[in-house]
Amino acid sequence: MTSSLFHHQHQQSRSGLPALDLRALARRAALPVGLAVAAAVALIVAGGPLQAFADALDRALDANPLWVGAAAVFELLSFAGYVALLWLVGRRTTRRLGLRQSAEVSLGGAAATRLLPTGGLGGAALTIFAFGRAGLNMRAATRTLLAFLVVLYSVFLASIAVAGGLLALGLAPGDGPLALTAVPAIGAVVVIAGALALAATRPSGGGQVDAAAPGASRLARTQAALHTARATAGDAVRDAIALVRSGDVRLLGAVAWWAFDAAVLWAMLQALGAPPSLAVMVFAYFVGQIANSIPIPGAASGGLVAVLLAFGVETDLALAAVLAYRSVAIWLPAPIGLVALAGLRRTFARWAEEDAPAAPVLAAAPVRTLHPEPLQLAVWPRQEPAVRVPA
Repeated sequence: MTSSLFHHQHQQSRSGLPALDLRALARRAALPVGLAVAAAVALIVAGGPLQAFADALDRALDANPLWVGAAAVFELLSFAGYVALLWLVGRRTTRRLGLRQSAEVSLGGAAATRLLPTGGLGGAALTIFAFGRAGLNMRAATRTLLAFLVVLYSVFLASIAVAGGLLALGLAPGDGPLALTAVPAIGAVVVIAGALALAATRPSGGGQVDAAAPGASRLARTQAALHTARATAGDAVRDAIALVRSGDVRLLGAVAWWAFDAAVLWAMLQALGAPPSLAVMVFAYFVGQIANSIPIPGAASGGLVAVLLAFGVETDLALAAVLAYRSVAIWLPAPIGLVALAGLRRTFARWAEEDAPAAPVLAAAPVRTLHPEPLQLAVWPRQEPAVRVPA
């Protein structure tokens, strides 16, 4: 069954992306907006146990507009960092992913994640699809995306380890439970160490991983799949390490993605009241983001609020700041992403036209592949020529 958010033409578009049904998107957005308005009215009238939410709403209405505007700028800068990092990683694998194409994939993925019922996986799915359209096979596309995510989330884990460690050791101001700071910090260090250990081990056979033989048992297929997944993950971590060693300035995009998005929360705390110490704000932001992996609506916001409350932030300030932060982080990129999706459709159509003359040749020689295994992404070529930034 196809999603009601898309409608298909009688003939498949050469871009491979279905056309967006803006009316369906508007209907989908109307329900949560209506519920939010109804909830706001109920909160104001109800009082009692819901007084904290009513106080948060009152505080939000008094927000400093200059800090709100700064939050919007910070969110745009955050996505600029994401685009720069994807440009670096994707360009090393295929020449088709330039700056403009990387921006289309990044912003289009943001729209897919925020507007489609995909459990947060819309952006990753669109990125894999774009890599495939650019000419990568599935394993190469998966490995490239994993290398990108390893670089991106290494900043995430390092931030938890540093902020949590400073708070747990009393080296940074913050009055929170020791277990709340120490456990995530230790967990982040363990994950980093595990990733490095995975990169240090290579599968036997010179990096080649054999698939299960036809007719193999379910256990054999499962073991082969796990072996392949482990090998691909190890390759991705090695690729990420090679990227970091390259020293490319676009690696700062990983820092910008997290730092400027956290700055949105900081700006909202400034707009609505007085923020806690920098270490507490950073720790609350990153640990609260872990709740985003829980497939429950509001989990990320609840995690952020819970950590801020644990460090003594006022209830109405924590609620108002987090909800304002989530509003900017979710809805500001969404309309920009819809425009990017339209551009991505045209890009895919152009790639399809470029590949069309080569199709008969590939069909006549199916044993040849565009991307033979094993991939050698960890051995980088000479520095690529400068790419002209489109106007």
